[in-house]
Amino acid sequence: MLRTFVYLMLGWVLIAVVGGLADVLSLTIMLPATTAVVVTHAAFSVGISMPLGLGLAIGLGYIEDLHQGAPIGTLALAHALGFIVLRWASGRIAITGWVTRAAAGLVAAALFDALTLTILLVLSEPLEVPRDALWAAIGVLHWHALATLLVAPPLWSGVDRLLTALRLDDRPPQQAYWTGK
Repeated sequence: MLRTFVYLMLGWVLIAVVGGLADVLSLTIMLPATTAVVVTHAAFSVGISMPLGLGLAIGLGYIEDLHQGAPIGTLALAHALGFIVLRWASGRIAITGWVTRAAAGLVAAALFDALTLTILLVLSEPLEVPRDALWAAIGVLHWHALATLLVAPPLWSGVDRLLTALRLDDRPPQQAYWTGK
């Protein structure tokens, strides 16, 4: 439970810091999907159960809904569905190094963006979102995925270090073995 809370607080801080720094520095480039990396880390973590991970994904998606001004529930649903897909993938592949962490960030950002666009396209009429704007957004999503690809490995390592420092990591504790000598 504490581990899930740490993920949630870290994701919230990252949303605020990345968005705030972009505004202060007048960055007009596409920003990385830090919540996608945090949710992916949680999905591939042994220390998070499915219900807690799903709650984490919904919570981070909701915070991102509020931060980005998206229709409430859109990003929460996309994050929840994305977590389910990533959790399924965690049983089939392993993320072991910087390259696979970067690839996981890229895939997660693309997955979350695809889910978000699909949800918005399906609900465009009731939400009064112009479909032309959604189709135009597809043309710039590769920058979002690229930014996430670049930030995923150091962010993943930072999450690992934070969890280790808080003694919440997945690894079993080191045991001393007596050799009898």
